[in-house]
Amino acid sequence: MGRGLKTLAIGLAGLWLTVTPAAAEQLMFQYYAMLTPQDTYNSRGAPLGSVCAIVQQDRANVHKFGKRDAADEVDPFFTSPERRAMIAGKCDYQQGHHTVERIRSQVIGFVLVRVYGQGGGVTRVQISEAAG
Repeated sequence: MGRGLKTLAIGLAGLWLTVTPAAAEQLMFQYYAMLTPQDTYNSRGAPLGSVCAIVQQDRANVHKFGKRDAADEVDPFFTSPERRAMIAGKCDYQQGHHTVERIRSQVIGFVLVRVYGQGGGVTRVQISEAAG
């Protein structure tokens, strides 16, 4: 095999290795939730600064504290602190529409949350405004 073909083959193999895990990502489950001002503060009353943290607190309110908003559905996965921690840094949402300020002021509330993953772990949490 010529040097150029060998380099190309190695490059393609490396590309395949980086693409394969993302391709294995699958929709694990989805649920509807109402993100309200009560979800924008942590359990100690400190304000949360990211949409991911608000979604994580919403799930703690549902599963741990029994503080469900009227439209909150119970999901089958975020039942423990360890699983809720998987949300951190993995939120995918339209930045201009989903902001902490909009959630606190109740401009946005009802959302559809789709959780993607592979191998039992969360790879992405997609948040979309929903009609409610």
